[in-house]
Amino acid sequence: MHLSFVYNCGNLVATTVGVPEERDMDKVKDIVKDFPAKEYVPKSITVETPEEAKAREEAGEPAPAQGPAEAEDEEPVIERLMGQLTEDAKVLQADKFAPADFEKDDDRNFHIDFITAMSNMRARNYKIEEADRNKTKMIAGKIIPAIATTTAMITGSVGVELLKFVQGFRDIDKFKNSFINLNQPMWLFSEPDEVLKKKDKEYCPIAMGPIKYHPPGWTTYDKVTVDAGSLTIQGVCDAIKE
Repeated sequence: MHLSFVYNCGNLVATTVGVPEERDMDKVKDIVKDFPAKEYVPKSITVETPEEAKAREEAGEPAPAQGPAEAEDEEPVIERLMGQLTEDAKVLQADKFAPADFEKDDDRNFHIDFITAMSNMRARNYKIEEADRNKTKMIAGKIIPAIATTTAMITGSVGVELLKFVQGFRDIDKFKNSFINLNQPMWLFSEPDEVLKKKDKEYCPIAMGPIKYHPPGWTTYDKVTVDAGSLTIQGVCDAIKE
């Protein structure tokens, strides 16, 4: 799977930037051997809250040492990368670039093979069930029609409501809820209800016990601000109880 990813991803990039493809898998395997993976070394990150930093400074103690990755300032790195890009841009020719227009039915364009390798490696990281090439091809083939229909319709509906808000409308009756079924096709628009307020429950099947909200009438837009400095989890619990 790793070799398939390198093979297909490499060829996709090569096709896009006008570099000759390499369709000999054995040759790609030999090339990969010359680039052994570096051993993974976890970053050493020291997190210091403002309260801890103040206490440390008052005690006259030095700042905690950072690892090499964290000690490097971002600005010089960004400037160095921008300089490299500027130099590369001088030799790159725009007419050599070619967009990778997605086409699931061309088995020689690396698209489905790349998606299969990429998604399965991600699945391994998160212990998700993997999918073979045919299943991946079927799923990927449904994405473009979905984006061009449902996603576009929802984006447009939400965009209209955002435009109302940006223009200064605040009355709830100026806004609309949307219920859309493109299979029917059916579009229903209604005035939004007031925000739902949480009510106490004698028994909640999820918590498997009674639920009480403090304060009563809690909504999903409410929040509790615990302004008590750096706390442990137990400290947060104690602060909320107080």
